[in-house]
Amino acid sequence: MMNRGNENIAEGAGQGCKTQASRSGLVRDLFIFWFVILLVVLTWTNNILVTAILVTAYCVRYYFWPNKEDHVLYVGGAILGPIAEIIATKVGIWQYTLPTFLNIPLWLPFAWGFAAVLIIRIAMAFVKKE
Repeated sequence: MMNRGNENIAEGAGQGCKTQASRSGLVRDLFIFWFVILLVVLTWTNNILVTAILVTAYCVRYYFWPNKEDHVLYVGGAILGPIAEIIATKVGIWQYTLPTFLNIPLWLPFAWGFAAVLIIRIAMAFVKKE
């Protein structure tokens, strides 16, 4: 009887750690998201610099917090997002100020890839894991 109670306490402590890790991951990814947006806003007129910022931010995030699933999300976002953007700009729904190919800027696929990873990771912080 006493042993089972200790197991429940240990399980509860483990859940608290998962919640804390999830919370710190959420804060980290929100910080990265807003920091990258700030840098892009400050440098938006330089397509190459914005591209370098986005690629570097993803690589740094992956280096310190690796998750193999992130590569799948990144590639999926980097392919699907720009396809929608190319179609939208082609039919005239909107346009970019400094497009470099197919009516989109060079950095857009990297932005879509990184956004896909961050959106999923931020959303997963709110999903209860059982």
